[in-house]
Amino acid sequence: MKQATKSVEYVPSGKDRSGRKARGRNSPPEATWASAAAEDQQEEFQAFRFTGDWGSKEQNSLRGPHRLRPAPHRASTMTFAAAYPFLTESGLGHEGTYIGTDVFGSGAFSYDPWILYDKGIISGPSMVVIGTVGTGKSMCGKSLVTRSITLGRKAAVASDPKGEWVAVAKAVGGKVISVGPGRPARVNPLDAGPRPSALTEAQWQAVVRQRRRYLLVALVSLMRQGTPLRPVEHTALDIALMETMAENSNPTLPMVLDHLLKPSKEMTALVGVEGGTAVSHSLRRTVSGDLEGMFDAPSTVAFDADAPMMVMDTSALIGASEQALSLAAACGATWLEAAITNPDGGKRLVVYDEGWRMLADPYMLAKMSEQWRLARTYGIANLLIMHKVADLNEIGDSTSGHRQKALGLLTEADTRIIYRQKHDAMRLTKEALGLTEAECEHVENLPKGVGLWKVGNRSFIVANRVTTDELAVFSTDDRML
Repeated sequence: MKQATKSVEYVPSGKDRSGRKARGRNSPPEATWASAAAEDQQEEFQAFRFTGDWGSKEQNSLRGPHRLRPAPHRASTMTFAAAYPFLTESGLGHEGTYIGTDVFGSGAFSYDPWILYDKGIISGPSMVVIGTVGTGKSMCGKSLVTRSITLGRKAAVASDPKGEWVAVAKAVGGKVISVGPGRPARVNPLDAGPRPSALTEAQWQAVVRQRRRYLLVALVSLMRQGTPLRPVEHTALDIALMETMAENSNPTLPMVLDHLLKPSKEMTALVGVEGGTAVSHSLRRTVSGDLEGMFDAPSTVAFDADAPMMVMDTSALIGASEQALSLAAACGATWLEAAITNPDGGKRLVVYDEGWRMLADPYMLAKMSEQWRLARTYGIANLLIMHKVADLNEIGDSTSGHRQKALGLLTEADTRIIYRQKHDAMRLTKEALGLTEAECEHVENLPKGVGLWKVGNRSFIVANRVTTDELAVFSTDDRML
């Protein structure tokens, strides 16, 4: 039978705090410390004695009246990372494409936008890679693309203005379509592409018509440096397209131009004799100007949906005007879009290198925004590669609606990869990509090949690891060696 605890009246020692302090001031430091420690132990002993609670009566429980005072221990973070692994970031898991090493956790870092979307870590598969020249952003993009291909994904590069992706495509067994002055390939940006199995013929024709209309408006807008079309010009362009489609199952840009220059009675009745003249002069450059022989005839090449990688090589236009490069990028991207947006084609990474050119035109920006939103439906993951957020300053100032939409496209990407940025570019980068002060400090001092990965709400400092064989294919520094 448990013995009842005897009630004991507590009797104060008669020494209050002020008395102890006074005695301490008149004693040597060593004596004061020893005396204070003895008094503390005595008080603890009395407290335990009166309450009867000295701890558990189990074996090796260190039961007694004294409190444990373990000595403090110091160690380096390297030691703690091994001794206390729960203090480090767990990473995104082993599934997906191996990218490199998590600098802080020292573990392998793998990434796959579709797997992470299925797990609910990200809300969309689109990505943005930003980094100044020579920091390793291109190497990162190529590593992600080629290694994803080995896992069964496919890839397409909408426009390769420097020819950097040509060797990459050949290395993985992909195909390259080279367009430009003196090149034999012709690409018809008005191609319909393969019809998805989920759409009826009538639905598909409506989609194709809308896509062609968007391209024509974008080309004219680019020629006018973003100046929008007047309502009468929209009407003229639309009638010319409809008449061309009625006469030809595979329309081309010269056919549409011919209907603008020689308006039908219906067009004349609606827009007048000169209604389509201004539009025709803007569109004419794509068939008889510096883009002649590239996008002005039926396609002589076909998009191979089964190829692991397709690249639209526009490097032959090096030295051409920015306007010509933007026109070529728009035509190439539209042609590829007709093939890659087919959900039956499997999961595919779509790369936009020098992506700011695509963002420079309001209509192409709207098209990219649509592709961003429908990426899950199409089964694609967009990869936009840029040097810095400040590239968007060429689109407009901070009050420009067009520029705000372009910035919005960056913020909509749930995966943002930032390589080293200069100090004067950090303010805009921080605001656009939602970086913290600590992340900004890291980004300014990142070595080559190391980037900040913001995946959903989580951040990682990742060192991209490449093999010797990969380096020989990916490197863009050969001419500097």
